[in-house]
Amino acid sequence: MIFTADKIDDNGLWLGDITASENIQALDEHRISHILTILDYEPTHMDKNRTYLYIHAYDMQSTDLLTYEFKKCFEFIDAAIEQDHQVLIHCQAGKSRSATIAAMYLMHKYSLTREQALQKIINKRRYWPVVPNDGFLRQLDLYYQMNYKVDIENELYKEFQRQRFDRIQSSPTNNISNTNRSILLLENENDRQYTCRICHFKLFTNNDIERHEKEPTVICNDVEQIFTYFLDWIDDIFANSVGAICCPNCKINLGEYSLQGIRCNCYQWIKPAFVFKCQSIE
Repeated sequence: MIFTADKIDDNGLWLGDITASENIQALDEHRISHILTILDYEPTHMDKNRTYLYIHAYDMQSTDLLTYEFKKCFEFIDAAIEQDHQVLIHCQAGKSRSATIAAMYLMHKYSLTREQALQKIINKRRYWPVVPNDGFLRQLDLYYQMNYKVDIENELYKEFQRQRFDRIQSSPTNNISNTNRSILLLENENDRQYTCRICHFKLFTNNDIERHEKEPTVICNDVEQIFTYFLDWIDDIFANSVGAICCPNCKINLGEYSLQGIRCNCYQWIKPAFVFKCQSIE
């Protein structure tokens, strides 16, 4: 069985696909004891004799690896290599998600640009092309511009997040733990403006609501929960991936958000999720 991974750094870093992560004989031969998996599903083939880090991520331009995953992955890889272990990074094909993490590590470790890191990988990679999607390339460039660390106050970072959410909103609905502590008020049935029940601050309109299907061709019509697209005034997302949504005016709790996702009452998983509880005027 061919080992579809390549050693991309002499200190012990390998890049491969999912079949490489399951090739126990080759992993043993190359003394690979640590495996970093980046997939949109949890792997079922895991060897109890190895150490794993699993990152849930889709190969989509809107996927954010930069904010939380870069640091976590770098620390996992670097700690293993410092202890003289061999590390395999893989996704499904070893072309985009895992190549992005490999490039991030090389950039940080050796103070490289995105182009330099990717070229180093390309020179070593035999089995698959190295083609991170455009969103991941942008994140690698931003990582370099922020000197290999995430600065949520950096204007370039804020602009990256704005563009990312614009892209999410213009794409088909993805699918997210259910919570209902919001106090929302439907102020005007014709204009469909939703306001804070306490201070009547305008929060969003009907156009901001994210519709989703509870089953094929049947739109969820839950009157208790309202999922919206990203709203400009929900700025906590730049600091935390989950949290409460509070009225920007009176600060009362309106609901919750999660970039990892929240499950609707209809059991559909919405990701990312911005969820409110609505109470209409009696």
